[in-house]
Amino acid sequence: MHKEGFQVTRMLMVLSSMAPLFLLWAVRGSKYAPGLNFILGCLCFATVPTLILLWRIRIAKRMNDCLTKVVHHADDHRDHILVYLFANMLPFFTSTLDDGREFFSTLLALCFILFLFWHLNMHYMNILFALKGYHVFTITPNPADQLGSKSSFVILTKRVVLLEGEPIEAYRLSDTVFIEK
Repeated sequence: MHKEGFQVTRMLMVLSSMAPLFLLWAVRGSKYAPGLNFILGCLCFATVPTLILLWRIRIAKRMNDCLTKVVHHADDHRDHILVYLFANMLPFFTSTLDDGREFFSTLLALCFILFLFWHLNMHYMNILFALKGYHVFTITPNPADQLGSKSSFVILTKRVVLLEGEPIEAYRLSDTVFIEK
């Protein structure tokens, strides 16, 4: 069984995908955790993982950690951004953080979501990529290709359409997420 590498990078990418929620919580505040510590904690969770993600992209470019991937079948996942926003962000934002039980149950629910995003390899869900104009495609490799990868991967590209057989040069962010060169 293949175990994906980049475990820490993947978790930081998942945390980075939750940056808008942490920013909203910092603005909103909490009666249960009042004061500057809560705001600074939220700001750290919003910025540090995102800065590390940007650093990973920079390292991949500097080290030329680049592969040529061939499109066999591409699925556009723009709808994942909507699911991400409405299924995750809105319920978390609308929950009140004003008493202890609500505060900790919300944090526990957030931990469950973070684990699922990490476990299901959805660490590519990031509003930063959407803001920079990237589209998310899951590429299913050609089973007849003896030299290529046998597992699906995600490509972040500014292209709107990917054609079958088209080669794409991309930097590796993790074992299953690539960003077009």
